[in-house]
Amino acid sequence: MYFNRDPLIVRLGKLAESGQTGVLRVSGALGGAFYLSEGDVVYAESKRTPEPSKWLVQPPGHLGEADTARAQATRGGPAAAVDPEAAGSLEWSFAVREATVDAALELLSGGSRNSPRHRFRELETPAVGRLNGMPFPMLLAEVTRRQEIVKQLSGSVTADTTVVRNPHIEAPGLQVSALQWALLIRTGERSTPRDLAWELEHSVFSTTVEVFRLITLRLLSVDGTSASPMPRAADTLSDPRRDTMSFLRAVAQ
Repeated sequence: MYFNRDPLIVRLGKLAESGQTGVLRVSGALGGAFYLSEGDVVYAESKRTPEPSKWLVQPPGHLGEADTARAQATRGGPAAAVDPEAAGSLEWSFAVREATVDAALELLSGGSRNSPRHRFRELETPAVGRLNGMPFPMLLAEVTRRQEIVKQLSGSVTADTTVVRNPHIEAPGLQVSALQWALLIRTGERSTPRDLAWELEHSVFSTTVEVFRLITLRLLSVDGTSASPMPRAADTLSDPRRDTMSFLRAVAQ
């Protein structure tokens, strides 16, 4: 089939409304795909966002070197076949849903004047197992909500902003979540939220939000800006309901 000339969001909406089953492939260096089943979006992938996070269905622990190498090697490629046992879990369903919305946010937020080229092929299915799809209006509403948050954060950080760790730690103790700690220990000399998301196989959107929170806590700063001294412990607010760990205790380990 020839490439369709409709804007991507219009074409996707028409396919969903008519109850189509197949894949809408988006061409180009920033492309990806939307997989539909009877009009619902069951999965989306983008060359700029990770595939579903397999660490969500693995025993807790640090990302190993082999996992890191695999994540970097498959960057931008199609989703690998999933373990059938994991595919039936609630955690895997959540991981696929989050990866789908993350990819849709990337694909439907293109900044170029010309809509990316795309074409639809019937009956092709994704390698993520049999999952319930998401109605297109629901997907679009979530993408719109995230676009507004991204716009609000853009004055401080974007997915492609280079960030560095703040070397000035003066507080005797701070509380960070497990995900925030994972981001902190992986932040190198030139790290971006997108780089960190790929390393952790985590949503680019939620990684960017967490990096913003770490900037607010003065644990990270945008590269090229002066890092402010850390606040005193008495001035630092923490949420006891979150899964937290002591930052300085972790450093000592």
